[in-house]
Amino acid sequence: MLKSEVYKPNTFLYFSYGSNMFTFRIHMSNPTAQFVSIGRLDNYRVEFIKFSSFWEGPTPTLVATANAHVWGVVWRVHEDDMESLNDQKGVDIKKYYIKHLQVDTPHIGLLTCRAYIQKVNPLPRGDKDEIPVERRPSWSLKEIMIYGAREHRLPDYYIKYLKALKHNGSEGAIRMVCLLNRYGKNAPCDCRVPGRIQRKPLKIDLVKKLKQTDQSIKR
Repeated sequence: MLKSEVYKPNTFLYFSYGSNMFTFRIHMSNPTAQFVSIGRLDNYRVEFIKFSSFWEGPTPTLVATANAHVWGVVWRVHEDDMESLNDQKGVDIKKYYIKHLQVDTPHIGLLTCRAYIQKVNPLPRGDKDEIPVERRPSWSLKEIMIYGAREHRLPDYYIKYLKALKHNGSEGAIRMVCLLNRYGKNAPCDCRVPGRIQRKPLKIDLVKKLKQTDQSIKR
């Protein structure tokens, strides 16, 4: 895709670095999202902060950190889905705020993308700092992020980094993981199941039936 083909009227670019990296997941609330490219955001690190009862653990955010970087997926989303995306991120309740960042893509170059960052973020941590339990994602959130990273072929070292993240021991939205695992890899069947099975009208020839009965009696 050429850079001139990326931008279209009434759309915006969105950089996802959490569960929305997985196509099936983002289409649940934002069906107009179209894949543009994978991308790298420099001088930021993924952290997990604000607790979510849905995930049973903290949700991802971007924390400014020198010499660090985050890989993710760039989507082109129609403006009709902007409100649903904001609702998903809790912009109205001030859970996340919107920031436009420069994301470097392998073949298109720098793209200005909409990203969501939590209002309350911790100080940057070092590479060898132990991550406390309250800042570890649930197992299900971690798995969905890995699904998205694999699906869009993020660099192998980054997938290994996601796999190495410690989770908090909670299964979280286990039902969603099952659905994503089932339908994210195998599309749902589109077969039409009729409400009623069409049958031919039942017709009884009474004269023939009486003759058959009479003959059976005589025997």
